[in-house]
Amino acid sequence: MNNLIKTTKTYITTHKRDSIISLVLILIIAGLVALFIYNNLSRIVYQPTDACDMLTPAKAQDLLGEKVISLDTKGAVISGDVATSKCSYTDENPNKDNMVVAAIAVRSGINDKGVQQNKADFATSRANGTVEDVKNLGDSAYFNPVRGQLNILDDKRWIIISYGIGAAPEANTLDKAIELANVVLDYPLFQVGRF
Repeated sequence: MNNLIKTTKTYITTHKRDSIISLVLILIIAGLVALFIYNNLSRIVYQPTDACDMLTPAKAQDLLGEKVISLDTKGAVISGDVATSKCSYTDENPNKDNMVVAAIAVRSGINDKGVQQNKADFATSRANGTVEDVKNLGDSAYFNPVRGQLNILDDKRWIIISYGIGAAPEANTLDKAIELANVVLDYPLFQVGRF
């Protein structure tokens, strides 16, 4: 009987050590997996801007008239270190070729890496086309007449503004884009001009 008790105590002691070792190994592996996931997730440091918070239905009605149609009201979608949001409205013109569209897209850097990516992509986009520089607007701005878009780099955001005939964006003018920018941006644009 003493042998049985001794063997049982030895088994319990040995089994306890194996259990503790297994538990420690599981905790170490779980910690490493959690650390890997944490380091590879995009961390939201800066809250992304929702384009439809900037271009509300009321603001669209001020521009387009009482009857507006919401075309694209996508909230911010995170991809890597940036979040992109779009919002657009059109007037209720029965002739689709003459519909006026007011649209903005906002690409927000959600962390420092995303802000740097916005700046680099903005510079590349500016360099890859025939553009007209615009001064006194955000940190940097340009108008792309081929696309009919006003591009503004503003702190952590890259804002793209289009306002004009939807079927012919190349007919959009800088003056019309600035008109929409005056409605959606938080600061007045009285001194916006061309270089």
